[in-house]
Amino acid sequence: MALKNVNLTLRGNVMNKLLKVLLISLTLAIGMSACKKTEEAVSETADAAKDAAAATTEAATEAAEATTEAAKDAAAATTEAAGEVAEEAKEAAGDAVQAAKEAAGH
Repeated sequence: MALKNVNLTLRGNVMNKLLKVLLISLTLAIGMSACKKTEEAVSETADAAKDAAAATTEAATEAAEATTEAAKDAAAATTEAAGEVAEEAKEAAGDAVQAAKEAAGH
């Protein structure tokens, strides 16, 4: 009977050790899975950050181009308006000179 108890005790110890090994293996597997998911999330976040940076750069470039184009248009419009005003002033001055000549001659 004592031999039977020793045999059961040994089996119990082996089963306890086997259970511990299984639990440790399960814990390691879960940990590795969590690490892999974390790596994937970090990679996705990095990709999203790169995409956002590229989009921001593109938007800034487009805004700068639009601003430059608007400034060129404004400069051209200002130059044209100034030319028209100068022409009108020249005509008004000519009319004033003509009126003065006529007034002096009468």
